Amino acid sequence: MSKVDNIKRWGSEKFVPAMSKLGQLKILQALSSGMMMTLPLTLGAAIFSLLGSFPIPVVASYFSEIGLSGQFNAVAGGTMGVLAIFTTLAISYNYAMLLNVKAITAVLFSIAAFFVLQPQIITVGEKSVGGFLSSNLGSSGIFVSMIVSILIPLSYAKLQKNKKLLLKLPDSVPPMVTQSFEPIFVGLILLLAIFVIRVGFSLTSFGDIFSFINEIIAQPLMTIGASVPSLFIVYVLANILFFFGIHPNAIMSVLTPVLLPMMMMSIDQYNSGQTVEYLQNLVVFDFMNNDGTGSTLSLMICILIFGKSKRYKSFAKLGTIPNIFNINEPVIFGFPIMLNPIMFVPFVLSTVVSGLIGFIALKIGFIAAYNPNFSAAIIPWTVPKFIAGFFTMGWQGVVLRLLIMVVIVFLYYPFFKILDNQELKAEKENELKESL
Repeated sequence: MSKVDNIKRWGSEKFVPAMSKLGQLKILQALSSGMMMTLPLTLGAAIFSLLGSFPIPVVASYFSEIGLSGQFNAVAGGTMGVLAIFTTLAISYNYAMLLNVKAITAVLFSIAAFFVLQPQIITVGEKSVGGFLSSNLGSSGIFVSMIVSILIPLSYAKLQKNKKLLLKLPDSVPPMVTQSFEPIFVGLILLLAIFVIRVGFSLTSFGDIFSFINEIIAQPLMTIGASVPSLFIVYVLANILFFFGIHPNAIMSVLTPVLLPMMMMSIDQYNSGQTVEYLQNLVVFDFMNNDGTGSTLSLMICILIFGKSKRYKSFAKLGTIPNIFNINEPVIFGFPIMLNPIMFVPFVLSTVVSGLIGFIALKIGFIAAYNPNFSAAIIPWTVPKFIAGFFTMGWQGVVLRLLIMVVIVFLYYPFFKILDNQELKAEKENELKESL
């Protein structure tokens, strides 16, 4: 048995099943689906943020003079500024649905827990007023939001299985009323647990769970989990998954809880005129794939320019258009790249090459600015990368994507020509047979 066959066997018997199980975890599904549900809000807010901080000074000054800049930014403040509230709602709803419990009840308990755990007194100088910190409602509260949105529905589902904890009313009471009263004891237990957690953290030097999570868990996790080396590792694994026919969402969903808070924090920093802390991570993340997974648009261009066989040239004409919009499943399964040993090396290396070029461009100063409002994690994934690159990095982003595309065309070239020559030879042999 050849080494290639051994790799295929290991992938199909060990690697693929393990990644499939990972992608099927209800917690990861809930986190990923919940984050996706907030996309209409974040995308709409991103457009208004762009108008509020318009990249053309003359237009920006005009908006400011007529008083629209503050109004544009208010849209972002009422959406991305309090995104942790929306993520709590969306994630807890999705997780409750996966657990087959009443979603609205789980959502209400989760929202209540999120607010009960927060400090509710704001001190400025010597004055104190009642209220919630806006930072805890936005980017700084997303990690707590995710924890609450998983633990509360899970606890609710487990407690509800104990029939003794459900309040039973006479059969004469309308079902709607009965359903409303049933979880009262469950709710009291959940609120008591939340109260104990709140009191417990108040006795520590952190004061509340938000400070604890952000200092002990969130900051280190974003530093390590969304670091440049980590991004390279995860994306290479995602490419390997796709090579074996498993959609990379199975492993990319692991990055979501780390990337989204990083993005939200960066958006807050950018919109308030501060230095974007995770600039390096954001730029590398944006360039990990120049279009779809494996930068397969470059492969299509390589075929259109250098291809000789009818099969591959016809395929490229069909596969190029959807690939422009980052839809490359036809290429993965139709070319095919999946389980094609000749294409394994360029397909996996494409991510390393594109990410490395983005990293170098940032280091030498070619990429000097980055608007996270239009980052790859915020806008819809079907938006062509060239358009997204212009809004996030200006003309430099477009030029760099073109450069990467050319480099990856030549990365694919020698491997594609092996397949193309094989197919061309087969086509000529078939033509010869038909002519006889």
